[in-house]
Parts: sequence; structure tokens; C-alpha cells
Amino acid sequence: MDLTKRRPAAAAAALHRSPRPRASSAAMEPEARRRACEEFRAKLCRDTGTNLTAAACEGLLGATFECQGGEQVSLQSNPGRFYSRLGEMISMTIVPDPARETTVTARTALFLNPKVAWWCYREAAEVHKHPGGMANLASCYYTGAGVEANPPEAVAWYHKAVGLGDPAAQATLGTFYLTGFAPGGVVKDAARAVELLDQAAEQGEFGALFPLADCYLTGEGVEKDAVHGVALLRQVIEKEDESTALAQATLASCYHHGDGVEADTVQAAAWCQQAATGGDAQAIEMLPIILQCFFCSATPARQLCNRCRKVRYCDRQCQLGHWNHETEPHKGHCHRAAEASQQEGHVGAPVGMYCMLLAICAKVL
Repeated sequence: MDLTKRRPAAAAAALHRSPRPRASSAAMEPEARRRACEEFRAKLCRDTGTNLTAAACEGLLGATFECQGGEQVSLQSNPGRFYSRLGEMISMTIVPDPARETTVTARTALFLNPKVAWWCYREAAEVHKHPGGMANLASCYYTGAGVEANPPEAVAWYHKAVGLGDPAAQATLGTFYLTGFAPGGVVKDAARAVELLDQAAEQGEFGALFPLADCYLTGEGVEKDAVHGVALLRQVIEKEDESTALAQATLASCYHHGDGVEADTVQAAAWCQQAATGGDAQAIEMLPIILQCFFCSATPARQLCNRCRKVRYCDRQCQLGHWNHETEPHKGHCHRAAEASQQEGHVGAPVGMYCMLLAICAKVL
């Protein structure tokens, strides 16, 4: 079973994964604040049917958000990013200064209100041309959050955000090109997909790493480079995100088949066990296969090669049979495998889990 098979990317890849913003009051001229609040209230009520008090609007618009990198963003300093962050906060059920009485009223009206979040993104994208707002607005049209789903409109906004260099949009549009997205009019173009995913990964967009790793492992849209693919998988695993179990399962497959790394059934079993523990369905299916005897395919195989410790057998008879095999004798590879094993030191998966793993499989199988 090949665990490098791609799975569809989540629509949430279009949303930014930056730390939750903090908020504090910011100075603003009283008359300018009053006009801004009136305009905000009127537009919000007209477009979403949401009514806020003047005090609630003042509490929202007078906030300063601390964004990724420590940048302080207010309505005055960067209105595009302000509205984009405000939409994100509303979608996360967070509003500025929860201790303030004025914000309690706002929370009642805005609590998990996707339509208001969509309106904030639209304000950021259409009025202020903010790339992050465009990406978030595209996600709303893609998922139907706060507005009727409209795939062509979603793709159009993703393209606009990509044109301004937004990494989340690059990652999502890249996955569309990777598989094709007919509802949005996107024709499969693996080379274009890799180009976009590479750009997103270079900017630190986590959502681009796994699909990009898959491309390098399979050679889709780019010259195959399994070593680089494995390196990208390890980055996904280090981040400990929702893609971690899938990356662990794929790395287990790489160790099982010797793709991008030296074949090592111990490492394969250890990574597969971690992925299965994390709930990865393919890893659960793959685990009995990884534990098979290399020579006769019996499961579970409890004995490792005495030299390289990387090949599993059910007994000494199978080990000798593989050692002296007519066409592919293990003795022709074992010394090199042993040297590589000593250099690597089996750093990575917790190989100590192996004994426990065999004991569990012996009872189950």
C-alpha cells in the first residue's frame, strides 16, 4: 500500500494561521471616530442586517490589534489589515477588550457571525485591496461561510490575492491546480501547482508543505526528488498540525520502500505506529504490512537482522533464506545498511516503541 497518495487539501488552508491577536484602545480624533462609527454601523446594518450600538462600534473601531511579528494595526494605520483581522477575530468568536461593557453588546451581535466576518473581509478586499482580506473573502465564497458558495468567485479572489503575493492564497490555489477544480474553472496543471506551492512554502505557509512534499516524492509537476520530499515531511511533523499524522504515515511509507531514505523497517514501523495513534486510517491499514516478514510475509515478524537491524523476519530460517537468496541476497546489502545505520543512529522516530509494538501485534494478530 502506497501512503504517498494525496488527499484533498482542506478549504481552511486559505485562512491565515497566525497567533490570536490582542487588542487595546487606540487614540483617534473624536469627530473622526464618530464619523467612522456611523459609517461602519450604517454599512454593516445595510449589508448584513446586524445592528450595533454606537458604543459597541466605538469599542470595535477604537481597537489596536497586535498581529504576527508584533505589528500594531489600527483602523488608522492599516485599514485593510484591520478589517481582515477583525473578520478573523469574529470568526474565532473573539472581540476586542472583552472586559469592556461596550464589547459585551458587540459580542451578542457578532458571536460566530460568519456573515459579519464575510463583510469585514469584503471591506478589506474591495475597498482597501488587502491581500489577506482577499484570501479570506475567497475562502468564504469557497466554503459558503456567511455568503452563498460561489466557486468561480472564490477562484477569482484567490487569483487576485496571489497577484499580491499572499502565501495562504498561493497554497490553496496551488492545491486547486494540483488536482483540478472544475466548479471554479481550474484545469489541472501540476507544474503551476508546484510553482505556487513553492512560493507559499518560501514565505512560511505551513499548508503548502505536505502537498509540495507529495509532488517531490511522486515527481508530479517537478523532477522527482524524494530526499527533498522527505525533508519537507519532517518539517510538517515538527509543526504538529492537523497534517502531522498524514506526514508520519507517508514518512513510514518512505522508510518501508526506501524512497528518499535508506530502507528501514524499524523506522517504518515506529513512524507508522505514531501515525496510527494519531488516527490516520491508511497508517492503521499499513501497520500489519510493515510488520510482515521480509522473506515469507508472515505477520508479525519478531526477529531483526543481526547486522543492520533494518530487516524483519519471523524466524532464523527466513533470515538465512533471505541472506542466501539466489537473485537478491541480503548479504550483498547488509554491510552497507549496517554502516548507514551506525551513522544515522536511528535518530527520528522513537525506535524504543518497537518492542511494545511487536507485543501488541502478537496479541492482536
